[in-house]
Amino acid sequence: MDFLLPQGIGDSVWALHKIKDIAAKEGDGVVNVHLACQNLEDIQTRALEFCKRFSFVNSAKMAFADIMAKGNHSTPEGYYCYIPDGFIPGTNLYALMPNAPLERGIRLENWLPQFDIDWRTMEDWAFTDEERNHGTSLAEDLGPYAVFYFGPLHGNTVAGHNREMMWTPVEWAELGRRLQGRGLKIVCVGAHYDRPYWERALHWKVVGWNWHDFIGRWEIGQTLAVLKRAQLVVSYQSGIGIVSSYLGVPTAMWWRPKGNSITPGAYVSFEESMATAWVRPDMLEQNKYLPLIYGRESVDQIEAALVENKWI
Repeated sequence: MDFLLPQGIGDSVWALHKIKDIAAKEGDGVVNVHLACQNLEDIQTRALEFCKRFSFVNSAKMAFADIMAKGNHSTPEGYYCYIPDGFIPGTNLYALMPNAPLERGIRLENWLPQFDIDWRTMEDWAFTDEERNHGTSLAEDLGPYAVFYFGPLHGNTVAGHNREMMWTPVEWAELGRRLQGRGLKIVCVGAHYDRPYWERALHWKVVGWNWHDFIGRWEIGQTLAVLKRAQLVVSYQSGIGIVSSYLGVPTAMWWRPKGNSITPGAYVSFEESMATAWVRPDMLEQNKYLPLIYGRESVDQIEAALVENKWI
């Protein structure tokens, strides 16, 4: 059965949580993933290798397709207008758009409720032996560490959850300094297209602080192997923070406040409950996920929450 999914790592893994049951009930049980894109640049193909690694995915490839509905870009409430879930007329593609309910604060298990959700989907992701050894070696070399993912320059300046830098490089630096003071190394991760924000806004603030910069230096499997062994992860809203949470790693992740558009050209704003609507119930029950709203939590408050949750 052929499925059309959004192109991001986080977006696609949300859909994969129900895809097996949908394939069994609506098709032949075989999962073929088509990731929507407009071109084949790295930023649009970033989830391709990620999706290929799931044991239940028969094949994965890019598809030139639009997941946005014709007409308005967003609703008056600020939600994106996606194509509906289900078979796309005139094709054999079954669209899965979990972002639509999540942006409205509807929990992931309540999206397409007639299908079962597998909260342990990441257990079906295949690490190579080399990747496992990579994660083990880094953990042995560094000792306890926290992973920071800062996000791209565009998403921290022009359009994205942290546009206009509501959470600043100075605050990133201070949070890292506090964690270092508690015995953690700081490991910085991301793709090569994330380097400009690090190099232009952040790097010079922590020169000499012995932060470990691996931004753009690892493939996805190496990155996930390192995430899996982290004591905690602090992330810009992205697949990094979403997947680290699904790996069972204590994760704090940023979201933009409702009413403050993520883009200056139109009103796009999601319910703040989206920050937790996709999280595994056991991670919430065990206080192993911390939603952060830009402009609301300070470094002091975050440090206090990490201590209260016994992450540090």
